[in-house]
Amino acid sequence: MDEGRWDTYAERYHQEIVSPFFPGVENPLLAELKNVEQSREKTVAEFGCGHFEMGPLLAQSFKEVYASDFSTKMVEIAKTRHGHFPNVSIIKEDMSHLSHKNSFDLVISVNSLIMPSERMVRNALAGFYDALKSGGDLFLIVPSMEGVLYHGLLLFEKEMSQKNESVAKRVSKIKFEKKKYDLFFGYYKDGRDVQKFYYHHEIQFLLRKAGFTNITIEKVLYPWGEDVSGYENFYGEEPMWDWFVKAKK
Repeated sequence: MDEGRWDTYAERYHQEIVSPFFPGVENPLLAELKNVEQSREKTVAEFGCGHFEMGPLLAQSFKEVYASDFSTKMVEIAKTRHGHFPNVSIIKEDMSHLSHKNSFDLVISVNSLIMPSERMVRNALAGFYDALKSGGDLFLIVPSMEGVLYHGLLLFEKEMSQKNESVAKRVSKIKFEKKKYDLFFGYYKDGRDVQKFYYHHEIQFLLRKAGFTNITIEKVLYPWGEDVSGYENFYGEEPMWDWFVKAKK
């Protein structure tokens, strides 16, 4: 991950990043946080916190809150906005090189496990596991590769309604930006930017390999609209999604 580029993104975060906290998004994470039992006695960590949008909710719900990001600028903004809570600590830290051991009851990471390296992803998941206390919980939101492929299907269906099949295939692949995707590993590359997406079976496999159990996966549903993402809109169709994942140490 290029820290300098993420420092640049920090100032225009919501213009660059699709957020599951945008209005209208059906985000199961928020309900799960409210359902954490005896949360006022527990410690929570958010790795890859960005602007730390959950700061107020976490500070008011948990005994101690730890947040980190590898971008200096993101950390500065997070501290400015939410560093005033007395039970909150915000530091600069790379989630692919964590050193915490049995420290937290709950670990959260929201659309930050997007590194362009399979080794870095595995290191981060191992770090999440080590950071949790025995019996602790992991809440993740990760970009869905299936959600992107679904959008490709919608593009093709639209072209099929207007053109013959061969032309529809060619045009929909262009609109889908097929050449920018590595569908085997789940990467999207646009210039110097590379982002990781996850298949349903892949995130299950990786979490099991890291040692996690009780893995459940739900959809985070994004409403159609230019204020949510740069994807072409298909009003009336089922929305695109990311994965919300729960697991236990």
